[in-house]
Amino acid sequence: PQFDVKFILVQVNNAGTVTLRNATDYTLEDFSTMMSTNVESPFHLCQLAHPLLKASGNASIVFVSSVGGMKALPKTSAYAATKGAVIQIVKNLACEWAKDNIRTNSVAPWAVNTGVKPDSDDHSDDYRRLIGRTPICRPAQPNEVSSLVTFLCLPAASYITGQVISIDGGFTVSGF
Repeated sequence: PQFDVKFILVQVNNAGTVTLRNATDYTLEDFSTMMSTNVESPFHLCQLAHPLLKASGNASIVFVSSVGGMKALPKTSAYAATKGAVIQIVKNLACEWAKDNIRTNSVAPWAVNTGVKPDSDDHSDDYRRLIGRTPICRPAQPNEVSSLVTFLCLPAASYITGQVISIDGGFTVSGF
């Protein structure tokens, strides 16, 4: 079926993939898959949606980036590169598209309790160690992330653009 869509008010770019490896163990396919999924797809979706977002007169785009795009973490060099790129796209689009009344922000979760387990005991050890360095000492719950995404799409957030907001239990500010 075809739809006669006149505008889009909200776009949430939430798709992503991660492969955890030592930097020397990443394959070209690992890197290309993460770059395509985490950077290219949401960027091109924004390009395609731009006319409909602009037509709304007051649109909001929210990207889900990651604390990994701001902090060095074990076995995430390729993933971190993709999330760092997303963060920069958010800032650039916020400046370029403000004239079109399109706000662009990002939420940057740390560990989220999605029910997906790390794929090896080695990664589980890294995960436990890093959670132990998080001041709140637990992963986020999915609703803690989705609530912020929702807020950023509301009129109450109409003066917020170009921001990357960490949802990390204090991980990025902890000196411990």
